[in-house]
Amino acid sequence: MSMKKYAVTALLAIAALAITDGTASAATDLADTAPHVAQGTDQGVGFTFQGGKRTTLDATLTGGSFRQAQDAVDIVAGDGTVVATLPLAVSVEDQVVTLAPHISADGTTMIADVAAQDVGYWRKTSPRQRSIEAGAGIGAAFGTIAGLFVGMALGVATAGLLLPITLPVGLIAGMIGGLALGAAAGASIPNSDIPDQWQYELECRGSGNYRFCW
Repeated sequence: MSMKKYAVTALLAIAALAITDGTASAATDLADTAPHVAQGTDQGVGFTFQGGKRTTLDATLTGGSFRQAQDAVDIVAGDGTVVATLPLAVSVEDQVVTLAPHISADGTTMIADVAAQDVGYWRKTSPRQRSIEAGAGIGAAFGTIAGLFVGMALGVATAGLLLPITLPVGLIAGMIGGLALGAAAGASIPNSDIPDQWQYELECRGSGNYRFCW
């Protein structure tokens, strides 16, 4: 395992303990599975990562040094080569684990405060609001599929010449139209406007492996 993987694993272990001290978290099981001490050598740089206090990560290097970078901490070998880069924020489902590093003058030791915070917010919703949102989601999904087929059919009808235009236009038009129709259908269902349930909303952008939450 590389130094970065060891460091992030140790970071998550300490974070899991910090989180379970306060609010509930999906990272709780990490406290039982991740090591609290990680030692090894990577590209000639010896390292030790371990949990100090309950919310602190202690790290020591031999043959290398820590260097503060933008949104990260670089681990640099004696010849100036960057061996690893440790992120200052790691996403763990609905939590963001942050690292606040304090690097010694010679760069060989680092004590980092570890904290975890929720991403998103709680909101109270009414039956009508949930019905509208559900209708909009279903309508957008079906509308996107329908728009895809219509755009593809029109593109094929023009021997593929207009396919680069009809396909995205069909997708966008289908999604917007389906969303509007689905929301209208959801709103037409008799429901109360009085908020009666709390719902947690993540504030995220992006998809797949690249998602940014706050």
